[in-house]
Order: sequence, then C-alpha cells, then structure tokens
Amino acid sequence: MVPLGFEPHFSTGDVVLIAVVVIGFGVLTALPATATLAAVGHRRGGQHRGWNAFWYWLWGTALTLGSVVAFLYLHLSWWSIPLSWPLPLLLAWALNTRTRRPGGELGWGDMTTGQGER
Repeated sequence: MVPLGFEPHFSTGDVVLIAVVVIGFGVLTALPATATLAAVGHRRGGQHRGWNAFWYWLWGTALTLGSVVAFLYLHLSWWSIPLSWPLPLLLAWALNTRTRRPGGELGWGDMTTGQGER
C-alpha cells in the first residue's frame, strides 16, 4: 500500500523512460571497472585495437550490470554498485599479460594468404 493513498500507474512511455535512465545510470556507474577492461582489450587488440577495446568494454558492462542486479536481489541497495566492480577488475588483471602474442588477440596476424607480397 502506498502511503499517499493512491497507486501509481505508469504508461508504456513512462516505463521505457525509467528503463533508459536506470540502464544509463548503470552503464555510467560501471565505468571504473569497464574502462579498465577496455584498456586491457585495447592493449591486447593487435591490428583491431578499437574493436577489441569496445568488445571488452561491452562484455565488462554486461558482467557488471548482471552483478548489480544480483546484488540488488540480495537487498544490498547502493552497495551493489561498488561490489560489482571487483569481478571485471579481476578479469582485467588476469587478461593483462606481460607478453603479447604476435598479430593480436588470437594470433591471426600470421595467417596471410601470401597474395600481394612478392
């Protein structure tokens, strides 16, 4: 029961606006962890550094937002935001290797067909 005596009713547009604000806030609060992961992706990217950094950032954001939702279900309220950062930061630390593979992330740089090289 709502203490004001009425139940709020939201239109579809209101629900979409609320969802956009909540997701946007979640992405912004995930930046300390996901930007670090994107930097590791950029470093490991080889020839496609920007794409690799975006891919790492995207997966880091999904991981962080999933953690926030899980912590919210545990009723940790605002603590769910900083508690969601260690997993992507640990992943960034684990992926930040000292030695780089030739050709980038998967080592595909040496898979040339030989055409155009003479």
